[in-house]
Amino acid sequence: MKPKTARSYRGTLIDDNYVLSLNIKWLGQIIVGICTLLYAWWQIENRISLLEKESVLANDKIEELLEKHIAEESLEREELKEQLKFYEKEFNINPFSWKKKRGKK
Repeated sequence: MKPKTARSYRGTLIDDNYVLSLNIKWLGQIIVGICTLLYAWWQIENRISLLEKESVLANDKIEELLEKHIAEESLEREELKEQLKFYEKEFNINPFSWKKKRGKK
């Protein structure tokens, strides 16, 4: 029979010829490894949830800006249409219509 040492823990007998023993150093390393994995998983989960929230906020902001630009663009188009109508009336650039105006006078 092995003598008990300070660095190992002797478990119960599973079989007459088999003894389960666990080294305390290994137990400490396993606990530290599990804690490290859990902390890393927790950090990743927090980062993903933060990115999802920021993505939703960014999408909302993009939609607001898009609506704003569409409204501004429609106003600009209306102004350009009005200017175009004015210039078409004032300055007749079409040479084929010059003949028609001369005939009307």
